[in-house]
Amino acid sequence: MGKKAKGMSALLAVCMGAALLAGCAGNNDGGAASAPGTNGAAGTNESSASGSAAASGDASPVTLSLYSDRGWYSDWTGPGAQRIEQKTGVHFNVKKPVQDDGDGKDIALMIASNNLPDVMVVDAGNKMLQQLIDGNYLYSMDELIEKYAPDLGTILNEQYGPELLTNFKEKDGKTYKLVSGYQTERYLDEAKKNAGLAPVWLPQLVVRKDYYDEIGRPDTSTPEKFMNALAQMAAKHPDKIPYIGDKSQHAGDLSWFNPQFGVAPYYVDGSEVKNTIHDPKWKDTLKFGYELASKGLLTKESFVNTNDVTAQKVAAGDAIVWAYNSTAENAAPPKDNPDTQFEVLPPFQSYMYPTIPTGWLALVVPKSNKNPERTMKLLEYAASKEGQEDFFFGIQGQGADDFKSLSDGPHFYFDSAVPNDYFQEGKPTYTKSFSDALNKDWGGTWSQVGFGEPIVLIANWAVTNAVQWNPLDEKKVAYDKLMSAKMKFFPEFNFKIDSAGEFGVIDAKIKSLKADYVTKLVFAHSDAEFESTFASFEKVADQLDIAKLEAEYTRQYAELKQKLGNP
Repeated sequence: MGKKAKGMSALLAVCMGAALLAGCAGNNDGGAASAPGTNGAAGTNESSASGSAAASGDASPVTLSLYSDRGWYSDWTGPGAQRIEQKTGVHFNVKKPVQDDGDGKDIALMIASNNLPDVMVVDAGNKMLQQLIDGNYLYSMDELIEKYAPDLGTILNEQYGPELLTNFKEKDGKTYKLVSGYQTERYLDEAKKNAGLAPVWLPQLVVRKDYYDEIGRPDTSTPEKFMNALAQMAAKHPDKIPYIGDKSQHAGDLSWFNPQFGVAPYYVDGSEVKNTIHDPKWKDTLKFGYELASKGLLTKESFVNTNDVTAQKVAAGDAIVWAYNSTAENAAPPKDNPDTQFEVLPPFQSYMYPTIPTGWLALVVPKSNKNPERTMKLLEYAASKEGQEDFFFGIQGQGADDFKSLSDGPHFYFDSAVPNDYFQEGKPTYTKSFSDALNKDWGGTWSQVGFGEPIVLIANWAVTNAVQWNPLDEKKVAYDKLMSAKMKFFPEFNFKIDSAGEFGVIDAKIKSLKADYVTKLVFAHSDAEFESTFASFEKVADQLDIAKLEAEYTRQYAELKQKLGNP
């Protein structure tokens, strides 16, 4: 449903409730909302900037057209959307593709036919977004906020983070899109405070506990120590696959090992920004893969197996160490020993998981909008705490056992035992029956209740993810304490490279070159062959004009640093 890069804490419910060995197929930040007249004091006691005034203002019926490039977006007819419509008077006629259209084919057709909608909610990386901005098809949010919804600016700056109105400014100094799912400083502070920063899907090395116990549980916190421990276990169990992953984790790049070595998205060399192929840490990663392979600890299975095939082998007990994530600890034991379990090894001391915060969805208002005032009043309410409840938490109840039905809720209550910065009543928490329904059928339940992600306009993840964050969960707090310190955000690397342009063509060629050479390097027959193959790889990259691409990285990097206030 949602964009893969978006998830943080909310991914917990998806992965933990899914078939763990099959992997986490989706990234559903199952949010929720609250019904008119049933919100707690969080909605009704807010200041004028809460959105309550917008919700209680002009609620006369108005129909607006909305386009989303996400195939999962709702048609705005479910019970959740109906409650919001009763409260605000706004109904959306939704147009969406059968499958996600991140390339923007639909938008291109709408521009050509002069048939843009009133509102658009699209992937933040949609390739046509910039054309909409450059072509002067959109209102600037600065203009609309100042004219129709001044409280919205206050809400965004104070509750979301000022980055939404500053980091996305265009060359003319104006902001044209409201982005959901951007890791603002405010969001990061809340996530750290509530043990919600480190997602469960961070790449990990997972070992069978019985085999690890058998060799005395040695330290594995460095590449050398891990390799020695793996060799010991492999010697005792020669019939097993020492290490196993799948082709999505290894082919084309040793992506599962990259965080263990702290490889960043780009390599900063003085004042220049270069491709990762020039990062010494990336070469160290490849050398590690080569050393594993030369000892027989890494086989070609990890470069050809699909996720399903790997999961079957792990479930059967055919492997010693598995490339997966922390949810493996809740997986069924391997079939050859029901008395053991899977255990996540501590990350290497050099572990660093990089994220380039780009945002998840972008809301824009085309100049074709026939009622910008009502549109902005709706956004003012939707962005407020009250609106976030209505859109993402559902109908409010009095306690965990307060439940009638999926359509009528109550879907959540405020847990006074767990303080929350946004809601004085305590942490918003799903009622037990609603939570059970989600665990049983995640996608089907959200479809029935008709709120959450499928009707998102703008989401404050520090609020919507609160139902997943629980600082009283000792196991999650320990995991977050360990892993959150190893996460690093790189907004200065948010480069825009047109895939169809000159730089995009070079980038595609370099990626193809990596895919061709990584396997050759990992399975080189000697140190000398590894070094000569790597030198050949760099030479070909030079011939593909990688220096020209890196010059563009450097130019955009300098501009972004200036924009972010860090020249």
